[in-house]
Amino acid sequence: MKRMKTMVCLAFAFVIGVACLAQADDMSDARERRKARRAQVEQLVQAGSVQEGNDGYLVAKDALDEAKAALVKAENADRKIGYDAIAKANGKASEEVGKQAAAINKARQAKK
Repeated sequence: MKRMKTMVCLAFAFVIGVACLAQADDMSDARERRKARRAQVEQLVQAGSVQEGNDGYLVAKDALDEAKAALVKAENADRKIGYDAIAKANGKASEEVGKQAAAINKARQAKK
């Protein structure tokens, strides 16, 4: 019986470890994708096509063509991955992390 409990605990620890590694990979991949598209996002913001929403996600101010809409959608999806990971690591809600990120991003844009 004790051996069975040990095996179950080891299996559970393995699953948790794999899940943590997968989340870390997702976060790392999202960070790299955001870095790769940063200049394009900044161009859209500077052109006035999109703006930083109060929730930490980009919001289109005007109708966007398909490519720009896809860029905004991809950026927001990767931001969500980051916000979720930060929230989980700090015991906060993703929405709270997004709002904090929005404030930071708006302050950075105001300095430019």
